[in-house]
Amino acid sequence: MAPHTDGTATDPRYGRITAGPPEVSDGFLRDVLRDGYGLDSVTLRPLAGETDRNTQVTDGTGARYVLKVTGPGERPAAEFQTALLDHLAARDLGFEVPRVVPDRDGARDRIVDGLLVRLLTFVPGAPLAEAPRRSAELLADVGAVSGRLAAATAGFTHPSPPEAHYWEFAHAGTALADSLPHVQDPALRAAAALIQARYLPLLDDRLGGLPVAVVHHDLNVFNVLVRAEGNRARVSGVIDFGDAAPAPRVADLAILLSSAMRGADRPLEAAATLTAAYHGACPLSEDEIDLLFPLVAIRSAAVAATTARLSAGRAHGDPRHRSSGAADLARLLAGVPAEVGAAAVRTACGLPAHPATATAAAWLAGNAAAITPPVAGPLAPIDLGASGECYDGADPREPDALRAAARAAILAFGPSTPVGRYAEPRFLAPRRRGADVTLGVEVFAASGTPVRAPLAGRVEAAEPALVLVHEPAEGVRFRTVYSGVATRLAPGDDVAAGGALGEVAAATGDGLPPRVRIQVTGVPVASWPDVPHLAPGDGAALWRGLFPDPTPLLGVQDAVTAWRPAADRALPKRHHHLPNSHPTYFTNPIAMVRARDCRFYDEHGRSYLDALNNVTLVGHGHPRLVDVAARQLGRLNTNTRFVYDVLSEYAERLTATLPDGLDVVYFVNSGSEANDLALRMSRYLTKRDDVVIIDDAYHGYTTTVADVSPSRYKHYGKPDTTHPTPVPDRYRGRYGYDDPEAGAHYARHVIETFDRLAAEGRPPAAYLFEALLAGGGQVVLPPGYLAPIFAAASRAGAMTIADEVQVGFGRLGEAFWGFQTQGPDVVPDFVTMGKAMGNGFPVAAMVTTREISQAFDATGRFFSTYGGNPVACAVGLELLKVVEEEGLQQNALETGQYLRDVLAALAPRHELIGDVRGQGFYSGVEFVLDRETKEPASEETLLICERLKDRGVLVYPTGPAWNILKLKPPLSFTRDHADEFAAALDAVLEEGW
Repeated sequence: MAPHTDGTATDPRYGRITAGPPEVSDGFLRDVLRDGYGLDSVTLRPLAGETDRNTQVTDGTGARYVLKVTGPGERPAAEFQTALLDHLAARDLGFEVPRVVPDRDGARDRIVDGLLVRLLTFVPGAPLAEAPRRSAELLADVGAVSGRLAAATAGFTHPSPPEAHYWEFAHAGTALADSLPHVQDPALRAAAALIQARYLPLLDDRLGGLPVAVVHHDLNVFNVLVRAEGNRARVSGVIDFGDAAPAPRVADLAILLSSAMRGADRPLEAAATLTAAYHGACPLSEDEIDLLFPLVAIRSAAVAATTARLSAGRAHGDPRHRSSGAADLARLLAGVPAEVGAAAVRTACGLPAHPATATAAAWLAGNAAAITPPVAGPLAPIDLGASGECYDGADPREPDALRAAARAAILAFGPSTPVGRYAEPRFLAPRRRGADVTLGVEVFAASGTPVRAPLAGRVEAAEPALVLVHEPAEGVRFRTVYSGVATRLAPGDDVAAGGALGEVAAATGDGLPPRVRIQVTGVPVASWPDVPHLAPGDGAALWRGLFPDPTPLLGVQDAVTAWRPAADRALPKRHHHLPNSHPTYFTNPIAMVRARDCRFYDEHGRSYLDALNNVTLVGHGHPRLVDVAARQLGRLNTNTRFVYDVLSEYAERLTATLPDGLDVVYFVNSGSEANDLALRMSRYLTKRDDVVIIDDAYHGYTTTVADVSPSRYKHYGKPDTTHPTPVPDRYRGRYGYDDPEAGAHYARHVIETFDRLAAEGRPPAAYLFEALLAGGGQVVLPPGYLAPIFAAASRAGAMTIADEVQVGFGRLGEAFWGFQTQGPDVVPDFVTMGKAMGNGFPVAAMVTTREISQAFDATGRFFSTYGGNPVACAVGLELLKVVEEEGLQQNALETGQYLRDVLAALAPRHELIGDVRGQGFYSGVEFVLDRETKEPASEETLLICERLKDRGVLVYPTGPAWNILKLKPPLSFTRDHADEFAAALDAVLEEGW
């Protein structure tokens, strides 16, 4: 070997990647294109390359090509590539690859001035590397394309394959050995050396036995091209077949993974998605699957170390690989146990995470009778999941409070010994992606309690955890792991079934009482620096495959079982007993168990930001409301035919928020009842039947109000007495944001409806409206809309009904009631309210004047059994106090506007956003496929909501086309919450689908 300038012997393969492409002038390129290919008036743009001088060429017609210039020694490799591209061109791949363009003489390449010249077609698309966020759908498409490519190239043969090159896996040992001395970063050098020591022997032993085929051999994120249509990105083509050669068939997938995993939020999940799709298109053997993760790690270490070597020698090398991502991935993979990486790809291909673990789990499940319980006495489960009673009263936003509650419950448990269940999402630190899941059982026995061996075994390790190896039957070999045990045993010691392991240790270090934790695995964990006992919620399935259920090690007992999601039981019962028309949110419904302020918590310990629920006005589980409801329920709960102070006090406080004259309250149970009552009174007092409404509105579920709710009656036909008027939508409607008289123009349509009905001899009984259209699409009423309508209604003798069920109680910020935002002249005859009135407790009311009330008295006495009960009134009264004392209406005004501002700021980067609108904490984001035509992006909106849910944010579609996000959070929503929501939406739109 000749000496190299970096002080090492020159590896000829290394010399090839550092030699660099030939230097040529633009004039040379133009002459080649003109003389050889008849291309004149071209523009040139240089492209990256390791050995080829690559140039994008655009001719006068706009047609694009890639001109490749390299040394004549590359001709055999070029001929191999040309034959391979011809082979692929004859196949329907479903994506594009370059095609060779013959010169004027029909030759596939040319020698010009001693240089080899080739012209290829240009494949459109952007490199996958330029998609910083990659959706699961895009990754799956990349994996499937890679598999189809592998299947296609596997059928190609050539009599003269190219010479071996630097990046081949068979050369990885040399590449690492020569490059590691040049790695300056100690952590990277240690990581690469660990990968070298751990995985190179596996390659030496197994690589030669894998299936061999022609592969692309450089299938990285720069050579996979994608094309986006809106927010949907898919693979458009694959380029740069310069390294194609016969190699282990799985090499392409390993190279792809080591490139695509860089910078990924969850690299192993990305690897699993790519592998599953590849395997579906080009099935892998189990031997290939088991060597895949070692190949990925070796490739990552080789790229990172070679990059350091190139930098140290200031040598040429493809600059696209010189990023911190390669080094970061090498460090990460060095810290991933080999069995964990293998499990990720094995499960992606439908195999057990670990063969020995699956065998162990099956044996344990059928042999509980042969097992000695680890501690004496009866056992019973303690619920430390999100639904556990121990957390009642604790603030789920405070991990210390949750831990203290769990500790108190464990210590108070009895008479049986409490056992923490396997697979339980431990509700000690709720997270967006789920609480940590237990990978064993935990027996909370007192310090000093003797611990026995459930099975005969041999000690494999005594620290940091006690590990026993068991072989209870032929072909069955597994380990049990015990943490929290003070033991005198040493590696190599044999232990009989029921033999002493030690005793429960005193110290735990995590604030919970002493316990012994028991786990099962087929993995040789004694070599791991630490045995994990918790798995992240979103990765628990992988870890459960390595650490199966150890509950059988508790012996024959029925009390303790592994944790199971309640949704698995509740959903079938729900479908059996509830009507089909009673829907749930989201494709995979959420089993909620707790909420506080602006956060929900599901049974998996996932935390969700609530941007959806306008019912809990002052935040979920507000301590003051919880306290007052509990105290009143324990004191008195009856009906309004008795006298109790809280009823009259609440009615007085409630009517004080309304204009003078609106001072008679009819307490009911729901907004539907309130609207139903207002319509009944209007029709009785006017002796008329017809009602004028705003189209697309929703006013409730009773027969009367469903008949004036377009979203309901569209399913069975509009009643003749209902008269919808145009939605005053300044985004989609006839009069837009640029029309200062839009309110008056939209009002004219309502007034014309009044006049038409009067001319037909059927003047309306009432005009029913929402002060901001909720179901209609979060439509803000234009200024000057209601005042002329109210004046016309008065002239027509029609009653006016303000439906404040959705938007009242300060939600719109600038006024306590929505109708008040339209000016002082807008004073309705009836105001209906519900939903937020009790912060989730069923409270509703209709308020009117004494004159109207007395006129209705002739119909008989009014009574609602539960309406206005003492608990409802106590809660409602306290809510009014909280809104005022905590400044929540002002927060709705200021933070609501801030929320819309940060969302509007996303629009320049995301074409899907057509409009952002709202008042206070009632906002909408409308998604459109085209900003000119405003075609609704309905499917996309529902998908966005699903993706936001996966990121821990709850919101849902609304509007006639279901293309609008309805944002109506609790009034305690902060600027930080607004930023969190905007960041999540930005990420979802950027990632696409």
